[in-house]
Amino acid sequence: MRRDLATALLTLALAACAAGGPRPIGYGAEPCEHCHMTISDPRFAAEARTEGGRLLVFDDVGCLAAWLQGAPGARGWVVSYVDQASWLPADSAVYLRTDTLRTPMASGLVALRPGAEADSVRAALGGTLLTWGEVLSAAPADHQLGHGS
Repeated sequence: MRRDLATALLTLALAACAAGGPRPIGYGAEPCEHCHMTISDPRFAAEARTEGGRLLVFDDVGCLAAWLQGAPGARGWVVSYVDQASWLPADSAVYLRTDTLRTPMASGLVALRPGAEADSVRAALGGTLLTWGEVLSAAPADHQLGHGS
């Protein structure tokens, strides 16, 4: 058991120090930087790294996009809706906007890998596929998104 704990701590430390990438989120314990709700559902999580190197966590892709409106130079990552262990650079992912899902802040956005993953989830849930640029341009810059559950 002690060895498992040491391995887990080493894995977390290495992930946190990875070359400018995202880090594991403390689900159920960490608040969203934008809306301040506790991050509890990994399917919708996101992170950003500021130019100064500070890592911030978000409970909804929409929160990340809204926060980035006022953070030039920051870089974002999103969790794949299909594979929550997989982080994608925000500008490389495809986003499904759908009314069939209840996202934490009611953005209706999920991040997906382009291609087959995005196509199959869209076929199952309906909705519209968007680029990161489209998500950013539609994000509210100065207020929080509508409250979801």
